[in-house]
Amino acid sequence: MSRFFPILAITVIAAMALAATAYPDHGEHHDVHEVEHPAPFVPVPHAETDEHVQYLGKFAVERFDEQTHADLKFITVTEGEVLDRGTEHYTYHLLLKVHDGYDFKLYKCEVLQDLSGFEEPPVLNLGYFEPL
Repeated sequence: MSRFFPILAITVIAAMALAATAYPDHGEHHDVHEVEHPAPFVPVPHAETDEHVQYLGKFAVERFDEQTHADLKFITVTEGEVLDRGTEHYTYHLLLKVHDGYDFKLYKCEVLQDLSGFEEPPVLNLGYFEPL
């Protein structure tokens, strides 16, 4: 047994060192019931006059028209909120005023914006587009 003791001791010390580096605590207390919540959507101030938000609203109506041939005409974005998904990715929820050829209607939509490289246009996708 005494012949294997040094090997056993070295193995135990190595295992403890590995565990200490793999799971550092840094003196922080972690509650297993704590859940990290994503950042909330925040209102876009002055959405009705924000050029970028109006551009996104026009994009949403044009994309919806391409997909459905609804022939809606973009009027304005009346409200908006944005979620920063990190690393230049944003989700916009917009309230749109459109004209369907007969009357003004309100629609809600989701636009996903991913910023590309330097001096390149953003990549836009339409998440949903629904009447209110």
